[in-house]
Amino acid sequence: MTEIQKHAEKALLGASIPRSGHHYLQNILGRYLGPDLHYCEWYGPPDCCRQIPCSRLGYRVTYQKSHDWDFTLPQDVNGLYLVQYRHPVPEALSDRDLMRDSISGPSYNYRLTRDHYAWWLASKALFYRRFHQKWFERRHPNAVYLNYDALSQEPASVVAPILLWVDGTVDEERLCTAIAEASKSRSSTRETYRPRVIEESAHFDKDLLSPFEAYVLERCPKFEFEPLLAGSYQHHCLYGLILIQDTETPLPPGESDRLEAAARLAPEHPEINLRLARREVERGENERAIALLDQIIARSPFFGQAYRLLVDTCRTAGKPLPRLATGSEALFACNENPGALTEIARAMVDDERLVNAVAALSFVTVTQPENFRANHLLARTLVRLGRWTEARRFAERGVELKSDHEANRKLLASIQDHLGRK
Repeated sequence: MTEIQKHAEKALLGASIPRSGHHYLQNILGRYLGPDLHYCEWYGPPDCCRQIPCSRLGYRVTYQKSHDWDFTLPQDVNGLYLVQYRHPVPEALSDRDLMRDSISGPSYNYRLTRDHYAWWLASKALFYRRFHQKWFERRHPNAVYLNYDALSQEPASVVAPILLWVDGTVDEERLCTAIAEASKSRSSTRETYRPRVIEESAHFDKDLLSPFEAYVLERCPKFEFEPLLAGSYQHHCLYGLILIQDTETPLPPGESDRLEAAARLAPEHPEINLRLARREVERGENERAIALLDQIIARSPFFGQAYRLLVDTCRTAGKPLPRLATGSEALFACNENPGALTEIARAMVDDERLVNAVAALSFVTVTQPENFRANHLLARTLVRLGRWTEARRFAERGVELKSDHEANRKLLASIQDHLGRK
């Protein structure tokens, strides 16, 4: 660590693996330093300066949050880095607890599946390896490293070096008070730290977590984590998913094609088959791609990326969408792909699944109200179901979006004429 700084303004720069106690640390520092500290969450505030270090004036100390997702956090800033980390298994379980439904993200139904869980763990393994590579292979000389367990069990001894850097001294009584207040905010029912019992988690899956842990501990030795589970990753499907996401991970002996190696380790996984289908499209083998995508949807009916590629491939090949792609699952799979969902809704109409089509198109017109095709098709479908009054609203919206669209103008006129005769 560098010498104690004598100038007035101090910059604390966070670099933390998620779920490693960042907010607990921030609460301790906030209660100890009081109004002298300005905390910047970086990701959310609309008035954030987006500068490192923070340019906000009027504070003696600034503390910026960063998970360093893209590993672009500069390491040459004149300040003190607070590097927080946690054992990968309890971290993953804690992070998984935060998973919520979202219109803008991938299908929640798919994210609840074991296939997605494995893919998500593989991406987390990559993050751990790169975080270790940047922050641990050569420890930063001007940083305090905070292990989550140490911070939780012995917060005073872990936080004291930070305060020493800030003030040149530590008021132990004030620090104890700050820790007591911050600890209460962590849990209203927990007076003292109790390590997570990983087996009690709703997301505990030993078959997936064991190889995940084994990979992280082998590739990231300077974390100095002890294994919680016994396992190996070399012949596990998770290794195949890591190979696809982490191109710096060496291929298994005798392998030369990363995708084919991954497919042998994780056969039938939707992310693998999706990439195989894309390869077939690139080769001009649309029939093979469609067959692969059909297999993906049969196995993982909420995997939205397969529907999107299937829509595009069938359009290019001049083929109708397979009937499997027009089931009600498509609505929940394609929430982030309104264009694909509109095309699927058209196929639903052709397949006489009118109610499914109305549900799909209603979703699109809510999330993408300027989508003319969805508004026009929804109006036509509602007319077929005899819902004339509801149809008028969407036909009128279609005229607002494309006033020169002859078919939509005729549709609206027909609806108005029908309602006028009633």
